[in-house]
Amino acid sequence: MNEWLGRRVGVYGYGRTGRACVEFLLPHLVNPVVLVDGVHEEQRTAYRTEAAGRFEFAFDEEISQQVPRLDSLVLSPGVPLANPRVRAAMERGIPVISELELAYRYCPGYIVAVTGTNGKSTTTKMLGHVLSALGPTHVLGNIGMPLIANLGTITQDDFVALEVSSFQLEAVDRFAPRIAIFTNLTPDHLDRHGTITEYARLKRRMTDRMERGSFVVTNAMCPEFSPERFTNQDPLFLQYRSTPGNRLHGAWVANRQINVDLGAEQWEIPLECIKLPGWHNVENALAVIIAALLVGVSPETVAERLATFTGYEHRIELCRREARVAFYNDSKATNPEATITALKAMDGPLALILGGRDKMTDLGEMTGWVKRKAVHVVLIGEAAERFEQALREAGYNGYEFAAGLEDAVPKALAAVRVSGGTVLLSPGCASFDQYSGYEARGDHFKAIVAGLVL
Repeated sequence: MNEWLGRRVGVYGYGRTGRACVEFLLPHLVNPVVLVDGVHEEQRTAYRTEAAGRFEFAFDEEISQQVPRLDSLVLSPGVPLANPRVRAAMERGIPVISELELAYRYCPGYIVAVTGTNGKSTTTKMLGHVLSALGPTHVLGNIGMPLIANLGTITQDDFVALEVSSFQLEAVDRFAPRIAIFTNLTPDHLDRHGTITEYARLKRRMTDRMERGSFVVTNAMCPEFSPERFTNQDPLFLQYRSTPGNRLHGAWVANRQINVDLGAEQWEIPLECIKLPGWHNVENALAVIIAALLVGVSPETVAERLATFTGYEHRIELCRREARVAFYNDSKATNPEATITALKAMDGPLALILGGRDKMTDLGEMTGWVKRKAVHVVLIGEAAERFEQALREAGYNGYEFAAGLEDAVPKALAAVRVSGGTVLLSPGCASFDQYSGYEARGDHFKAIVAGLVL
């Protein structure tokens, strides 16, 4: 930390990540200045009281005055490089890094990083569950708890299963995991990144600083993550595929077996050890299997650990089954592609709750799956009208509106109560129109479901 001693470091954003950055910097004789946009006077007073003289705040119009005085600037994930004040710092030559980059520089553990559009949270959680068979393992990052908040608990013998977002990768410099896993890529966050090309480029940046002796594990069905698309070819590339095809240097499924070829060693692992529903979870498991075998987990232990992995909260989570009706919480589905994955995993009559804060992604493929799978749709949130238009254009009329989940859940239940079936919350949207995050939305759904009289 000597390079930070006495320096004036800006921390942009004061949510969970921003707070963790400040608490990390303070003991190292750093002078943090927290930059916060859009805060009313009452909240400013509360923040200053919380700081208690240990660090400074700069709000809104004050930020532009503080930026020229900074030696470095650390960004929370919600603050883009396109922010005018961030751009002003960069134009002045002030180093700008993300929380991920700052934390990486001081993390002693063995990092296995996971990125992609969908499946990364489940993959990260599953990875942590399997790696913990070898020793202490920390499941961190975009999955919920920032890496920087946990540096004091990580030793050089520990594993870190780290979920990484495109937002975090915008401002990295030295970040280089020992193993990098890529799940898949579909249009998402285009409101921030502009194009899927730029979105994919940011994801691939995760490997730019990786060295020989490290590994990149990619989905063979995702062209944007084909090995030749990566700038840095120093790591060893391995691939996985759940569909029929040729052998891979990596893992694939054939004849109800998971086949693994890592060059010097080959294994077969029974497909039945994966207990989560859907072929998307087979793909998640294939990536985990490769990473686990690379670090020394035996194939027998891999199979045992996978068989005891029950899933990730808020991702196709069965939260109640009673009176011939099952309720699934898939609040983590914050884009249409994640909703498609959930729809593919469902059987029988299905009532779907859709909507939230719209990311303005294409809805065509999702509405096609809705027509195939759902007998009824309940629309909620800011995106409801655009989703209605997309459903009508697809020739689907079995929908109605609801003000929120309190209204939507009973309406969805009414559609399948007599025949039996499934009520699925899989919004295809962000939650920020009505909730602080997808976790709060999922928790609310589960509380409503638990209180239903069936």
